[in-house]
Amino acid sequence: MPTSKLLTEHDRILRQASTLAGLARARMTPDVAAEARAAILGLDRLLVDHLTAEDAWLYPLLMTSTDAAIRSFATACFEEMGGLHGAWDAYRDLWTASAILHSPTRFGLATNGVIGALAMRVERENTELYPLVDDISLLPAEAVHAA
Repeated sequence: MPTSKLLTEHDRILRQASTLAGLARARMTPDVAAEARAAILGLDRLLVDHLTAEDAWLYPLLMTSTDAAIRSFATACFEEMGGLHGAWDAYRDLWTASAILHSPTRFGLATNGVIGALAMRVERENTELYPLVDDISLLPAEAVHAA
């Protein structure tokens, strides 16, 4: 999987996350709560497949590199950021339109937390992990994975 596709997905994910963050800061009404829920579901459609692909392909590729420094770095990153998928699922399931409307302050705090974690993961992947994957993909196949 080319990292260019993942980078494009990151752009779409961040745009949708920005929309959600704006709604979380808005004065909460039934209409805004419904829009926020729709934004959550829109982000979910973008995010779940993306995180699944990264967790199943990107991190294992780096964590099985013949380079010990790459293996160590990728493992540390995954341990730090790999829980985002589960955290997102819990957030998505909790924040229905009704829950948003009834607890707008908690919704805002939860939204800031999950979007902050997402933004941190995207930044780290864009600047550190994807370049490693691009470098590894230039190597012969037998040099990529440890025996």
